[in-house]
Amino acid sequence: MAKILKGEFGKTKEVRQANGQTEKAIPGYRLKLAIPFSDPLIWRRIQVPGQMTLTHLHQVIQICMGWQDSDTHQFLVGKIFYQPGFGIEDFKRKPEYDEAAFELHQLEEGMQFLFSYLYDGGDGWELQIAVEKILNPGTFKSFPLLLDGANGCPPEEVGDIHQYQALLGVLDESGIDPAEVYLDMGESMGFKPYVFDGEEIQKKLAKFNI
Repeated sequence: MAKILKGEFGKTKEVRQANGQTEKAIPGYRLKLAIPFSDPLIWRRIQVPGQMTLTHLHQVIQICMGWQDSDTHQFLVGKIFYQPGFGIEDFKRKPEYDEAAFELHQLEEGMQFLFSYLYDGGDGWELQIAVEKILNPGTFKSFPLLLDGANGCPPEEVGDIHQYQALLGVLDESGIDPAEVYLDMGESMGFKPYVFDGEEIQKKLAKFNI
């Protein structure tokens, strides 16, 4: 099914600098993050500036989902995978598409075609990211905002969404409080499957700097 995007296309604004030269003004984006196969659907709606890099978006996603950035990740935008650079150039070959080198506005066409976030080596959690609206320059904040969402995020330790849904089924049948579920290490997960704490997420995003 084709997606209908709201926004003014073909009307890229220009900003005139003091030296008389012009530069293109960068739009913003309203994005919806959702975990496929989650039932009820686990999702977040955010607003971000177009100059945000994929590295920054990764950090925002981690905050919005309540994860701890403890494993590998990559983005699939269009038909290209973007991932972090390795930091020490001589240790491993740097990826051709280093996520830190690409801003969202540079990937707009690919984002509208296919946009996913893979966490935990690509074998664990997946987020589908939809571009719901392209925002005109001057109509959005220069920092990320959480607009809406639903349901608590699964603990990353569970593995993937299928294992998580199976766990919820067992807990629902047994009447066990998910906040009292313990890992093998004896540490409590303390998760609340159906509670979305948008206020707490926004507090963390307020401290975010691009």
